[in-house]
Amino acid sequence: MAASGRALGAPGGGPLGEHQGGGAVLDALAWALGRERTTALAGRLGAASVAVLVPLAARTPQDAVVERVLTAAEQRLEGAWRVLAGVSDPESGMIGAAARLDEAGMIAEAAVSLLARDGCAEGGPSQDGTVADRAARQDAARSGSARSGSARRRCFRAQDVRLRGLLAMLRGDERVQMFARAELGSVLDVERHEDRELLTQFLACGGNKSLLAQRIHLSRPALYGRLARLERRLGVSLDDPESRTSLHVALLIAEVEGC
Repeated sequence: MAASGRALGAPGGGPLGEHQGGGAVLDALAWALGRERTTALAGRLGAASVAVLVPLAARTPQDAVVERVLTAAEQRLEGAWRVLAGVSDPESGMIGAAARLDEAGMIAEAAVSLLARDGCAEGGPSQDGTVADRAARQDAARSGSARSGSARRRCFRAQDVRLRGLLAMLRGDERVQMFARAELGSVLDVERHEDRELLTQFLACGGNKSLLAQRIHLSRPALYGRLARLERRLGVSLDDPESRTSLHVALLIAEVEGC
């Protein structure tokens, strides 16, 4: 099984710099794998990323093993880092598993992006429910018991990161970047931060203006005026479902690309 781990610095977690993160996590994973009485091929991918090939016996519950290893690794790191893993489907041979490392890495990157959004890093609900709540339900189904809302997800697969995972795999593609720029235009400019936030909130509300007005504590006339100005800048109607879909994808691209 191929897995790619990403380390996220925990606030106040300690003096480790990001350049040390990958090495520290690699050491912690080696220790945790030893506790599981298994060996693995592992190496650093970057400042805070590692790649791991884990041999598993037939019918072994893969996600359960990964979760135990990551939990033990975090304990070893004493709260200085949080460790997430993108996991690919198992392969019978080492060559096939190694070929899936890129896929696992993309999943891990997408998971980091998802959990960083809207304060989800500690397991809170995301706006579209793609990871935090759905993953918790999946965990509960696997374990046969309910998980608390504060339970922290560590292991992710392609179906957990969904559209954002696809966009992470396409990161750096000039055609994808061109699409986002064409859709969002000046909304991507730093000085248009309020427009971008308004559009993000509008789309998170599913285009429901009444709900948006309540969420951002703005009167309806004031909100309608801001949305009308935003429509003029974008050159599209926000009442059009296809336009909202395109804009939502464009915003996700901008997030994944770090724009």
